[in-house]
Amino acid sequence: MRLRSVEDRLVAVLAGSQGSGVLLTPRLVLTSAHVIGPDPAEVAILGLDGRHPVSCDVLWMGRPDGCDAALLRTRQAVARETDLAALRWGEIVTQEPVHGCQALGFPQVQRFGDDELEAVQAPGTLVPLSGRLRGRYVLRTDHQPPSSRGDGSPWAGLSGGPVLIGQVLVGIAAEDPMGWEHSSIDAVPLTSAMSDKGFTAALLDHWPGAPALEQIHSPHPEDLAYEERYAKALKARYSRLEIFGLDDLGTNENSWDLDTAYLSLEARAPQHAADHGEHHTRPETQRVEDLLASRPRTVLRGEAGAGKTTLVWWLASHAVCRTLPTKLSALNGLIPFVVPMRSLAAQGTATPTPDRLPTIAQLQVVEPPSGWAGRVLESGRALLLVDGLDELPQPDRVPARRWLAELLRLHPGTRCMVTVRPLAVEDSWLESEGFEELLLLPMSDTDIQAFVGAWHQAARLECERFSDAPHALRQRGRLDSLERDLTQEFQRNATLRDLARTPLLCAVICALHRRRSGLLPRTRWDLYRAALAMLLGGRDDYRRIHKPEGITLDVDDGQQLLQRIAVWLVRNGRAELSREQAVRQLELAMGGLRHVREQGTADQVLTHLLNRSGLLQERATDTIQFIHRTFQDYLAAKEFRDNDSLDELLGHAAEEQWQDVIRLVIGHCGRSEARRVISGLLAAGDAAPDPEAEWPLRTLAAACAIGSTYLDDELHDAVWNGLKALGPPREEREIGFLASLGPEVLPILPEPDGLDAGQAYIVATLLCPLGDSAIPLLSRYGKHSSERIRSLVANSWGLQHTGRYATEVLAAMRLDDVWLRISLPEELSELHRLGPIAALHIAGDHSSADLRRGLEGREVRELWLSGNSALRDLDLLRDHPEVERLSVIDCPRLGDTSALSGLVSPSLRLDIDSTGLGAVVSEAEELPQVTELGLTLLDHPTVNEQIPRIFPNLAFLSLAVDGSLDLSPLREAQTLRLEVECPVLDGKLEILGAEHFGDRLEIVP
Repeated sequence: MRLRSVEDRLVAVLAGSQGSGVLLTPRLVLTSAHVIGPDPAEVAILGLDGRHPVSCDVLWMGRPDGCDAALLRTRQAVARETDLAALRWGEIVTQEPVHGCQALGFPQVQRFGDDELEAVQAPGTLVPLSGRLRGRYVLRTDHQPPSSRGDGSPWAGLSGGPVLIGQVLVGIAAEDPMGWEHSSIDAVPLTSAMSDKGFTAALLDHWPGAPALEQIHSPHPEDLAYEERYAKALKARYSRLEIFGLDDLGTNENSWDLDTAYLSLEARAPQHAADHGEHHTRPETQRVEDLLASRPRTVLRGEAGAGKTTLVWWLASHAVCRTLPTKLSALNGLIPFVVPMRSLAAQGTATPTPDRLPTIAQLQVVEPPSGWAGRVLESGRALLLVDGLDELPQPDRVPARRWLAELLRLHPGTRCMVTVRPLAVEDSWLESEGFEELLLLPMSDTDIQAFVGAWHQAARLECERFSDAPHALRQRGRLDSLERDLTQEFQRNATLRDLARTPLLCAVICALHRRRSGLLPRTRWDLYRAALAMLLGGRDDYRRIHKPEGITLDVDDGQQLLQRIAVWLVRNGRAELSREQAVRQLELAMGGLRHVREQGTADQVLTHLLNRSGLLQERATDTIQFIHRTFQDYLAAKEFRDNDSLDELLGHAAEEQWQDVIRLVIGHCGRSEARRVISGLLAAGDAAPDPEAEWPLRTLAAACAIGSTYLDDELHDAVWNGLKALGPPREEREIGFLASLGPEVLPILPEPDGLDAGQAYIVATLLCPLGDSAIPLLSRYGKHSSERIRSLVANSWGLQHTGRYATEVLAAMRLDDVWLRISLPEELSELHRLGPIAALHIAGDHSSADLRRGLEGREVRELWLSGNSALRDLDLLRDHPEVERLSVIDCPRLGDTSALSGLVSPSLRLDIDSTGLGAVVSEAEELPQVTELGLTLLDHPTVNEQIPRIFPNLAFLSLAVDGSLDLSPLREAQTLRLEVECPVLDGKLEILGAEHFGDRLEIVP
């Protein structure tokens, strides 16, 4: 029988007395302790059919006068897992009455015939405040209360039945309180059971995949039902990623499950982020998810195709389904509002009201309940994802900033991420609203190889759609060979690697390599031309599709038509247009394309382009856009050049939205046209009123000089001398300008000698992502006296060729005061080349044996291990008893920690999470050498009572929590100092037992 709703999970419980219960899993039942009785000799349940009792064992039972609940396990499954709809359960965090609730069960008053059981559905209103002091929920029933019975309550038998808000289980019925004439039902909240260690241990043993409790903030039950539909629509929209080139396989499918497609990229915080606190506790360059975890509000900058939108989609689809990894667990269960700014621009507004937030992305879901979005924001449950701020016209960005600032001031608990291209808005644009900035870095060599593997794996998965098994086998074999060849090509071809530093261009290269059987373009413009030729020319012939819309276009036809749409978008500062607007532009373009006009109307041609080109898409009704703005800008640039409108382009050189078009137009220009563009940019730079305006113009001239196929020496020198005259970069924005030029900028960068530490740090920041060409200069910066500069250089290892960087840069550096983070096995194997290191952070999956080999012969004083699913023991410490500080975080399989007892430092600092603490406690050995302990308890609000026994000399305890904490188990620790860190935006932190510590307790935001 298919159990489609939580109501279908109702069961009757037969034990010391008859009661009710709720089926949590096919074999777990939650009921009331007083139903089981003090001597549970025989316990059974009956399903809704009222037949076939199933015997049960009692796994855990609370006290009837306290947590009146019990957990049963049936001796055989009463349903199939696939027949159970997902269970949602939660806790009420509002104090307002919640209407539309219900209690279910099998009470005496509902019996019929020969005392036969029958279910009751008692609707009512939950009034949370009424039972707060007793630790109960109270349901006031809506209907006429049942008549009294002489031998007891008419509700007898209801105990243990589920109490629901919509489809969310929040408690179980427990008691018919006196004085209310049977119109009120007391319930035990789920949180009461969850706070009992016995219950949570039994749950972990028998249901390790139990969902987290949802928080019910709204007194409107219709919100819960809508949120479930909204989550499904959000997941449907954002759980698949369009992968360039996959539709060329012949499966008519170019999207890929985002869980498979997502590639974690590196990002860095601006230089000033390191000025706060100890530099080594928060490295500047990390995986973007690690950086987002500690930043509730972020401006994420990234180049075109760098993966900004992919990250937005990944966060949205996983947050709403509560499936983000542990490091981002604070986002799980939040309600994402995805705001594509290109859609706002197309709708003619930059300042949507809260009620419009759920509708901007045009999800396939009905209108939300009135005021729902406002209630989500008010409760602090919103995750606002503003994507593509640069796709708003320049005049709309200030109003958009004002709108966002006001919205966040009204709702300070809202987490928010804004994506934007690097130079679209000035530095610290939203700093006053609590935003921190991050910059997505170009893909490292390792990232490129990972992407190549992932792209080809996606292609192999698409082969499974083939009905011809031998053909599918041949295609998979060919893809295996192509992947090996391309991997080797990337390893030996630095120029190709430099072209592939963004996910978009790396995907284009993978697709072209497959189509061309290994022949690859040499320049960025060759790459775009080849991609357009692949998409517009011969795709249908290759796939044996003949005139599906009755229209045939060659490459030039398609490009001419798309150029007109692209240039209209650029001129109007738009990223989307309506079908009517697109048709009008095609009509103008077809004025000179008679052979196209003869095949159909502009509307029919547009349909053909949408269906066949792969470059245009209709993401929502009457909203047309290019698959990526890079292709829009490339085609617009071609139209400006073809239409002899270069002066129009130069007239907008100071406008950020036009600058990408100018960078691309140079690849379309002949010799005289290139000179005209570059000279015009130099003249604009000369006329700039101040350095702030001059920097982007000089950089743009240099970018065009790099892209020009021919440039005389005089003009070349004028370009680079003008840029050099601006001096070394002084701020993040200027670093971004120079970094956009790639390795070509190296000749104008200064040596470290003669620069103060601040200037040298800025130049080193620029050098780190420039690849192998920058290694000689980086090696000289690595010998700087400033520890901060050397730390920056050392922690750029992951962006470089592992072996060469270790040999030429790190081996010659002083590292005994540097915190070094590594993650790759190749880096671990190269550690033997390096001198003494102050602190070592090893992230990623490395076994204990691999760690021992990598650290062999090295003195290790400070060691951090994180994000390691392969680590099962800490035996590596047996070779390093000298460790004085150890951090073990997010190592879920860690079990054996016995090696800790061999550490000899009399004042050891240990940082662990709840998994690590559990492993330490299970060893049951005292660790008297630990005097400082750091605990991350984001999923365990109660401090383990074994801490004083395991750490008898503990003087300082630092706790990271997520909003609630029980310190009561530590109340006997009379001298212990505590520090509690809580990254909660609205400052709400509930601490039980704080009164035992007085001024020994410090709260850190």
